[in-house]
Parts: sequence; C-alpha cells; structure tokens
Amino acid sequence: MLDIQKLIGSPKIIVSNVDDKTTKFEVKYLPRWFGHTLGNALRRIILGYSMWGAITGLKIKGVAHEYCVVDGVKENVINIMLNFKTLRFKVDERSENIQRVSQRFSGVGTYSSSNIKLPSGIELLNEDVYLFSITDPSVELNIDIRIEKWYGYYSVDYLRSRDKKDEDTDVNMLLIDNDFKLVEYIKYDVQEVIEDFTGSTKDLLVLEIKSGFNKIEPKEIVMFAGEVLASYAKLFVFDTIYIDRSFLIDMEDLEKIQEKYHEEASVKTMPIDALPLSERTRNALIKNNILYVEDLEKKKKGELLLMKGVGRKAIEEINSALGNIDKSLLG
Repeated sequence: MLDIQKLIGSPKIIVSNVDDKTTKFEVKYLPRWFGHTLGNALRRIILGYSMWGAITGLKIKGVAHEYCVVDGVKENVINIMLNFKTLRFKVDERSENIQRVSQRFSGVGTYSSSNIKLPSGIELLNEDVYLFSITDPSVELNIDIRIEKWYGYYSVDYLRSRDKKDEDTDVNMLLIDNDFKLVEYIKYDVQEVIEDFTGSTKDLLVLEIKSGFNKIEPKEIVMFAGEVLASYAKLFVFDTIYIDRSFLIDMEDLEKIQEKYHEEASVKTMPIDALPLSERTRNALIKNNILYVEDLEKKKKGELLLMKGVGRKAIEEINSALGNIDKSLLG
C-alpha cells in the first residue's frame, strides 16, 4: 500500500446485506483514483470469470441432433436444451471438473430441476426450474447430463473442437454453450470524500453484487475475483529489480502506526472529526482551519457565523456536539 495511508487511515471494508441475494461492500480510506481502479477491475473479473458448474452437453437416447422432436414430449429438443442451460451447480473442489450424470424420466407429468438426482459433491443451486413435460405414459426419456466446473465462457465451436480431441466423448452429445456465471448484476460507485481533520481527499468505493442464487453468498464471488486480481498483480513484482520502497507500507505496520497515533491523539488533542457533525459542517470548519476540538472551544458564536459555510443551523449542531462531551464554545 502507498505511504499516504498513514495520513488518510487504514483501509476498511464494511459488508452489509441489502436483501437475501444482494450484498454491499463499502471500502473506505482509499487513495484518490484507487476506487475506480479496484472497482472496475473487480467488476470485469466477476462478470467474465465467475467459477461455478454448468451444463455443456446433453445426450438424449434416440435423439441424433438438436432439431429433433421426441414423440410424447411437449417441448422440442432445442427448448429442452435451453431449459437445462440455465441450471447452475456448486461442485466440490475434490470432485472431477467434468462429470456425466445419467437420468431416467418416465410417466406423464411436468419435470423440473428438482427431479434431477445428483451424486455427492454436486449441489444444484436453482431448484424448480422447468425442464419439459411428458404427455404419453409409454414414453421414457433417458438423458445423460454433462456438468462442468469452469469459468468464463464456452462456445459451441470451442466445445466441438475440444471434444474431437477427446476419444471418450460421445458423438451423440448435444453441445450447449454456457458462461458459468451466477451474478445477476454488479455495479460500483466511487465517491470523493473528506472524512478526517487533515482535509485529505480520499475515495469511498461502494460495490454492490446480486447473486442469482440464495445458496451462494456474494462474498464467495467477490473473494474469488480478489484472489484472481492479486495473483496477476504479483506478476509485476520482480525479485531481480530494486525499487524504492520508502513510499510503501504493509497493512500490519499501518495498523500499528494508526493505533499509536490514536493513543497519542487521545492524550494531546481531539480532532474535529471526533465530533458527530454532518459532513457539510465538518468540511466548513476544516476549510476555516479549525482542525481540533480545542480550536473550536476558543471560538465565539459570532466569530463562527462570520466564517464561510457556517450558519445558524451549523452553530446549533456544533453546540449540541460539544455539549455531548461536556464542552462548549467560548463566551
């Protein structure tokens, strides 16, 4: 991290749930422009490289190609493939990345994703997704499902090219392009704020992620993206090259410095941002070079009113804040 963090404070992340599927990540005390740098990088990684399980192929007994129609089944083969394409899975890290699961469906009725029987190590994330309906009691539908755990996007051309090289691939496998992602949307916002008594400008990054599935926390999604980003950044750290590290600081050292600073500040002086003031009032005081509570105590009400940005409402707010800590304006 840059040495400027000594001035603007240790980076802090606040995680809060907006609803069952949406989580907000607020990252405070970032140097100017770092909000956009981190926000955009994380957003692009999450959208392009989410790692989960999806279906990349179906083999339906008696079906030679996707343009077939199965007697006794309401949907044509293409629609069945599109319904299966929406399914997502959580695959255990100890399981194979590619697995084939055989299913048998018989009897008149409607069939959904909850009817799929999965082996241990694979968990269905979206239940009750409609797949197809059987209308003829004599029909039995046998389907082999190919589930893969990967990231990014697999096109049909890529799958076809890859399967040609694999001797174990069945030629009757109907290929399904898929993107593996779980996110419904991700957005970020960056605000420039002044939050400390020094008047330093810093970034506040707000990242909001909505997962498409209740069983997956956005924390899992953003953590994978963070690991990816960190691993690529390390490519630019060369052991054979010397750089001036005097402007860099580790998080552990920064926290020790911040703790020491707060201990000294509590004895010697109290910064103005220790008062529960609105951002507008606090910024007005800072711009008028009132950085500490002790500075404020030396001011009279009339002096403050002459300052730019300080009105009667601000005076009331200041009096109330000072009163909470048994202090007051002069006179």
